[in-house]
Amino acid sequence: MASMWGWLKDAFGGRPLEVEPEAELPAEEAFLRNLLERVTEPTDDGKLTVGDREFWSAVQRLLATGRERTAIDILSRFVAARPDDHAVGMRLAEILCDRLEHATARPLLERLATVREHLLRARFLLADAAERTGDEAEARRQLERILALDIDYPQARSRADRLARALPPVATPPVAAPTIAGLPDGGADFGRWRLVREIGRGAAGAVYVARDEELDRDVALKILHPHTRNKSLPRARAWLEARVAAAIRHPGVVAVYDLDEDRQLLAMEWCAGGALSTRLRSGALPVAEAMARADELFSTLAAVHARGVVHGDVKPANLLFRDGGDGADLVLGDFGLAQLGGQADEDRAARGTLAYMAPEQRRGVLSPAADVYAAGVILVELISGSAALAGWLGDRAALLRGDARWSGQLPVAAASTLGPVRAGALVSLLSSLLIDDPAGRPSAADAAGTVRTL
Repeated sequence: MASMWGWLKDAFGGRPLEVEPEAELPAEEAFLRNLLERVTEPTDDGKLTVGDREFWSAVQRLLATGRERTAIDILSRFVAARPDDHAVGMRLAEILCDRLEHATARPLLERLATVREHLLRARFLLADAAERTGDEAEARRQLERILALDIDYPQARSRADRLARALPPVATPPVAAPTIAGLPDGGADFGRWRLVREIGRGAAGAVYVARDEELDRDVALKILHPHTRNKSLPRARAWLEARVAAAIRHPGVVAVYDLDEDRQLLAMEWCAGGALSTRLRSGALPVAEAMARADELFSTLAAVHARGVVHGDVKPANLLFRDGGDGADLVLGDFGLAQLGGQADEDRAARGTLAYMAPEQRRGVLSPAADVYAAGVILVELISGSAALAGWLGDRAALLRGDARWSGQLPVAAASTLGPVRAGALVSLLSSLLIDDPAGRPSAADAAGTVRTL
């Protein structure tokens, strides 16, 4: 034993043995794994830093140094631990798609496509995944869904158009429109569209919910009655509506998908949430929601007017909720009475909906100020409810005479919620919106700014 100890002493020069420590993790990985342990602890104190600048800097350093698989593993664990942290899920999906691991990313993207703040990006990545796997029809369907919400989303329009040119044409022989007799119980095929149910009709045509069999989505299909084929006015209004709405290209305007003059039909975005007029049957909106909806309306009108278009029939029945959720976008439809150029036209006949027509519009003069007046009436309706509107603006006879006026008073509940300062500002805004002189009304953009401050 002594000789053995001597040998060891001689070999290491009398120095003690040193045990080699385990390799330390890089700082960014150690930080993320430590944070991950805290996330999964049941005693989480709620003060975690997931998603802050330091968190994303650590993730970026992993990616920059080629440790993508480590980043994927760590982010996957965060997603499993915090499934409602959609920003982390979105970044994980993007990394997977960058690595062409679309099959792994697809379930995550499909879930993110239901989350409002990430749905556009998620659908774009789903479109890319579908195209890379040869499913061009699915890719186009995802891109069309993006364009229905944001017509200017980067690359979506150009890619959708390219895919449309690449897909083989679908044979759609002319079929008589079932606008007069109505639909059979099982629906009806109308070329590439299968009519599901009727949702409205007028003297010129009928509107259906239809299934686009080519792109596998629901649309609103407006079909003119057969007897209007040789009548120029209904046809002209329908095609004007299509071309104007398509030209505006704004997320606050109902998207137009297709126009077929030969078969007298117009395919548009289907807004499943219904009309604002239906919502107002239940009474006034909460003040905060009313002001948010007014902001949406004035902002959309500002974009419409900036394109040189006057809508001419702004009313709750033409304001639609994009879907049925509480936070659904409010979009403007029905441009059948629109005027191009944005200038006052004193030669046209008075057209519109009486309760929302500005005094000058009743005389046939239409300009952006008339749309602003109508939006002012709607703002009154939002904070008072439809039942109170007649009492505020007068009866039908007064409307016909053109001498119905707003009382200048806010409902007690709205005034109480706003407080004296903001209530006074709202009264001032409404007074300016509803004055007889169109030159004295604010622009839609200015009205949007004022509403936003309230």
